[in-house]
Amino acid sequence: MLLCFVSIVLAEEPELELLPDAPLAVVPFGVAEFAWGKPVRGAVYAATQVAGAGVATWAGINLDLAGEAGDEEAAELYQTTMGIGVGLAALSYAISVVDGSRLAEARARAASEAGTRREAVLRFDNALAAATP
Repeated sequence: MLLCFVSIVLAEEPELELLPDAPLAVVPFGVAEFAWGKPVRGAVYAATQVAGAGVATWAGINLDLAGEAGDEEAAELYQTTMGIGVGLAALSYAISVVDGSRLAEARARAASEAGTRREAVLRFDNALAAATP
């Protein structure tokens, strides 16, 4: 009896269909969020990733110059700043991948549910057409 109930519950769960644009979730700079109608999130991810990479690049250039000048105190400061910039960009990218994955899953679930509803409507229409003379 329990197996019958479990099989009924599992049979009603719609299968997720994979969308061809799901791999966009791993593209940096908020591309997935822009593509899937979340431009504010995309802009935040893009801005923080560009800012982090820019700070890291600026600090790396100045670290090289400070090393050539023999200024160890400035070199240490630039090295720390470069680490913060890289960390900011990496953290923003990681969060955007998780967010993009969640958006892809929600889109796949919505597409599956829409397909299930569409099939139910077609079966109803077919049954109605068969019942009417």
